[in-house]
Amino acid sequence: MGLEKLLYLQGVGAEFIDFFGNLVHIPTKDRQGILTTMLLPSSLHQHNHLHGDNDSGQQPFDMNAFTQQQLSAQPIAARIEQLDVLPWLMPLHQFQWCAIDKPHIDIYLPEHYSFAFAVTVSGENVDTIIVNADVSDCVITGEYYINGQRYCQYRLLLDKSNLYLGYYQASLAFLNDPARTETLHGQLMVAPAMAYQGRLAQKSTSSKQSWGLNAQLYALRNDAQWGIGDFGNLAELIDYAAQAGADFILLNPLHALDISQPNNPSPYSPTDRRRLNPLYIQIEAVYEYKALNGELSSQKWQQKKRALNHAHLINYEEVQSLKYAAFEKLYQIFNYQHVKLETPRFKAYLVFLAQDRVALMQFVDTEMKLASKYFTQDAGFYLYLQFIANEQLQACQLNAKQCGMSIGLIRDLAVGAVSQGAEVSANVDLFCDNASIGAPPDPFAEQGQNWGLTPFDPVKLKQDNFCHFIQLVRSNMQNCGALRIDHVMGLLRLWWWPLDEELGQGSYVYYPLKTLLAIVCLESQRARCIVIGEDLGIVPPEIVSLLHDAGILSNELFYFCKDHHGFKAPKDHKYQSLMMLANHDVPTLAAWWTGADLRLRRELELIETDAKLQQIMVQRQLEKQQLVDLLIREQAFELPTLTVSVDQLDFDSIMLAWIHVAAKGNAQLFSVQLSDLVADKHGVNIPGTWKEFPNWQRRLPLSIKQMSQSPKVQQRLDAIKFARQTRSNYSVSDTSSSNKHAQ
Repeated sequence: MGLEKLLYLQGVGAEFIDFFGNLVHIPTKDRQGILTTMLLPSSLHQHNHLHGDNDSGQQPFDMNAFTQQQLSAQPIAARIEQLDVLPWLMPLHQFQWCAIDKPHIDIYLPEHYSFAFAVTVSGENVDTIIVNADVSDCVITGEYYINGQRYCQYRLLLDKSNLYLGYYQASLAFLNDPARTETLHGQLMVAPAMAYQGRLAQKSTSSKQSWGLNAQLYALRNDAQWGIGDFGNLAELIDYAAQAGADFILLNPLHALDISQPNNPSPYSPTDRRRLNPLYIQIEAVYEYKALNGELSSQKWQQKKRALNHAHLINYEEVQSLKYAAFEKLYQIFNYQHVKLETPRFKAYLVFLAQDRVALMQFVDTEMKLASKYFTQDAGFYLYLQFIANEQLQACQLNAKQCGMSIGLIRDLAVGAVSQGAEVSANVDLFCDNASIGAPPDPFAEQGQNWGLTPFDPVKLKQDNFCHFIQLVRSNMQNCGALRIDHVMGLLRLWWWPLDEELGQGSYVYYPLKTLLAIVCLESQRARCIVIGEDLGIVPPEIVSLLHDAGILSNELFYFCKDHHGFKAPKDHKYQSLMMLANHDVPTLAAWWTGADLRLRRELELIETDAKLQQIMVQRQLEKQQLVDLLIREQAFELPTLTVSVDQLDFDSIMLAWIHVAAKGNAQLFSVQLSDLVADKHGVNIPGTWKEFPNWQRRLPLSIKQMSQSPKVQQRLDAIKFARQTRSNYSVSDTSSSNKHAQ
C-alpha cells in the first residue's frame, strides 16, 4: 500500500485507454522504473559510473541496489510524509489559486481550532484586504487524519468586489495563540473561468469567419535573405496575407535552438522555450546596419549570401556562421554608438534586460558554453541578439494588427526542451533529466515515440510555486494574438521514457491540470492572447470538457476528421477549434493525392515491405474516393463524364474544391499551409526519421513575390476567402478527431 500511495503522490499512472479504446494496465516494473528516475540524483545518467565505466576510480553504479534501497519501507514512508502529511501541517500554502467568481483562501488547521486569525491579501493597484475570522466563518472542503487528529481545509470566502484577476501576496497571522506567533506568507492567484476570446466571443452580424496561413518561418524565401527565412520575410508575408483577407499567420515555434548543433534544426527540440532563435533576425532591419557603411553589402558578403540562397535545403551550419559574423559587426556598432554614449536605444535595451533578467542570464551563460565551439563573444553579444530578435518580432505583430488582421501572429509552444539547454540545465531542480518525453506505442509508431525532451517533475513544479511554468507561458504570449500549445494533453499527463533501459518501458506521469489550466487562462487574459490546444491523438476524456469550458480552441486536422463513412461534412467540424488542412507532420495535399508520401516512407523503410506498401496504397485509393465523394456532396466538384478512376482527375481542380470545402466548415478558425498553397509535394517533417530525411530544412519553391504573381495561388486564396465569408450558419458541433502527430 505504501509503494502504491507513493506512486500516486508522484503522479505515476497505473492505466490508460489506448488508440483502439482498450484499457491498458501499465506494468508494475515500468511504473517503479519511472518512480526511480524521479528519485535518482539529477543528471546521474550522464555520469560514467552509471554506465559501468570506472576510469574515474568510482564504483560502478548499481541501479538495482539504488532502486531496492529507495523503494524500501523507510524511504517510502519518509517520502509519503513529505508529500502527503506535511502540507496539512502548513496553515498557509506557498501557492494557491481561486476563480474570480468565487474568490477564497484556504487555511489548514486542526479541527475546532479555537483562536482567531487575520488574513491579509495585497497587491499592486488594489486596496489591501484584511479579514479577521475564525474557523466558524469558514467552510470545510477537505480533511486528513494525522495520529488520530483531524485536520481540516478551511475555506474563507473573500469579497470579490475588491479583487481582480492577477497574483496577490497573502499572509496569515494568528491572534492570541502563544504557539503560533509567526506570520505566514504565500501567494494567491485569482484566475478567470476562461482564456481570452477576443473577437471569437463576439456575436458578429457578419458571416465572415477567421482564416489564415500556417508557415514555417525558416522556409520563406526571397533573393535578399541570408539563406533562411527571417522576420523581414514574415513582414512581407503579413502584408501579402492581409491583402488577401487573412486574419492570422500561424508560425512554427520560434524558440532558441542548440547553437552547438546547428544541423539539428527541429523547432520542437529547443534549448530554451523562453528565448527566440537569433537566426530569424533580419540583418538589414537592425538599427545598427546603416552604420556599417555598406560593408555587409559588399561583393564578398553578397557572394556568400547568393550561394546559400540558391540551395533548396537550408545549410544551417553555413547560415549560422555567416549570420553570426554579421551579428558581431552589428554588436560592435551597438557598443560603440549606443552603450558608450548611453543613448535612448541603449536605455531601451536596459529596459528589455530588466523585464526578465534572471532567465536571460540563464540563457546567455549556457549559450556561451554551447557556442564555444564556434564563437568567443561576451555575454552582452547574446543579450543584444535577444533584444533585436524581440524588437523585430514585436514589429511584425504590430504590423499585422495595423494591416487589419484580427489576430495577427499565432506562436507555437513546444512541449519540452532538450536537457543541455538553459531552460533545463539552469533549472534542473524542476525537471527530471533522467527521463524523456514521448508517446506509448500506437499504429502511428509501433515502437512508441521518444522526443528527446526533458519533462517537468510535477512534484517539483508545485514546490516551485509554478514560477517557471508561469514565466514560460507569459514569455510565449508576447508579441502575438494567439498561442498554440503543442501536445496540450501535457497539461494533464506526459509519457515518460526512462533514459536507463534497466528501468523499463515508461509510463504516463500526471500533472496538476486544473492549476496549470488556470495559469494559462490568467496569462491569456493578461496578454489578450487566444489559446489553441493541439489535441490530436489519444485525448484523455478527463481533459476534454475542461479545455472546452476554459475556452481553449481544439486543433483539428482535416486528414483525421473522419467517421465510419469517410471524411466528415464541413457542418460536422468541431466549432471551438482551429481546422488545419494539413500540418508539418503529415503529407502535403499534393503528396497525399499522388501517394508520394507513401513511396517515400517505403524508401526510408518506415514501411517495411512492398506488400505492406501496396496494402496501404489500396487504402489510400479508398480515402481519395471518399474525398471526391465529399466534394461532390458539397457541390464543390462535378465528376467528369467517362471517369473510370480518381487518378484520372485533374489535381488542381480537386485541390481547389478541397480547399473550398474545408474552409467553409464549422470551425471558428481555419488555416492552410503555404506549402499546400503552392502545391509543393515535399513534406516539412517525416516522423520517425532524423538523419534519414532533411526534416526542417526545405525551403518553399516560391518566394512571396512569386506567390503573389501566381494565378493558381490567387485562385486558392480566393476560394478560402469566399468560403469563409459565405459560410453556412452551421450549428455548433463538438465532435473530436483522433490520431497524433509525432515530434
